[in-house]
Amino acid sequence: MRSSAHVIAFRIDSRAHILRCDFRATVMTSAWVAEPMTAEDGREGRTLATLAFALGVWATVLGVLNILYGIGGSGEHKLKVVWAAYLSVGQLYPDLYVSDMVYRPMSDTVFMILALGLTAWGGSCLHKSTEGGIVAWVRGVFTSECWLSLMSTKEAGEKMTMAMWCILLGIVFYVYQSVMHWNWVDVGVYSVTAALLGFGCALMFAAQAESHE
Repeated sequence: MRSSAHVIAFRIDSRAHILRCDFRATVMTSAWVAEPMTAEDGREGRTLATLAFALGVWATVLGVLNILYGIGGSGEHKLKVVWAAYLSVGQLYPDLYVSDMVYRPMSDTVFMILALGLTAWGGSCLHKSTEGGIVAWVRGVFTSECWLSLMSTKEAGEKMTMAMWCILLGIVFYVYQSVMHWNWVDVGVYSVTAALLGFGCALMFAAQAESHE
């Protein structure tokens, strides 16, 4: 009986020791894996949230303008974009533009839900990751020192100056072309705008990476 009790006690102690070792190994492994990923994942998540918020706001503006006035055609002859046709390249609806301003629930409603959902998700992530919330983030965008680079290369270097000018020119070009010719979804305007914004963002990331080194 005594030997059996010793054997049982030994087995219990062995299992407890193994569980403690497994628990310590799991905790140490989790900490080792999570530690180097936290900062990088945070930056990537914040960049993705910023992109989602910007695209969501832009899509929401287009959706509202399209419902009220139409965002295709020209200033004299405005046309309404059918989002179901535009986003599916004519697969869900035959006409990309229509002359009537009839509200189409399966097109306008779905597009607005997607746009508002993207805005809400991006805004929520930025609100949680920014001290002071989304209001502080928006204020920081307009008061950022990066805009000073438009006037001088001494603020953040030549790359940042080129980046900010590319971004500014891309935004001004798109808004000017869209308002003057009233075609907010012109593919040619998109291509020029995307090239300027993409090149500007790439230069901005490069300048920020150099400043952190």
